[in-house]
Amino acid sequence: MGVPSYYRWLSAKYPKIIKDAVEESVEYMPDGTEYPFDVGAPNPNGVEFDHLYLDMNGIIHPCFHPEDRAPPTTEAEVFANIFDYIDRLVRIIRP
Repeated sequence: MGVPSYYRWLSAKYPKIIKDAVEESVEYMPDGTEYPFDVGAPNPNGVEFDHLYLDMNGIIHPCFHPEDRAPPTTEAEVFANIFDYIDRLVRIIRP
């Protein structure tokens, strides 16, 4: 369970912590696997981030109840969705 209204309070108190982020498209090898992610590449957002704080409640809930596909049927699928989502956030932010 999350802290009620915490995001609203945090973003009102520190408005500069909220940033729009650019997501680069993922490139695939001929066999269909993703090219390895280059952590050392410059951040496409034009800003370097030192820290990344995640609201896990905001990650876990959509992984259990996705809007764009059927809900997962096993616990393993849920965890795979969670890990994929966190990997996607790290690729975007590059902390």
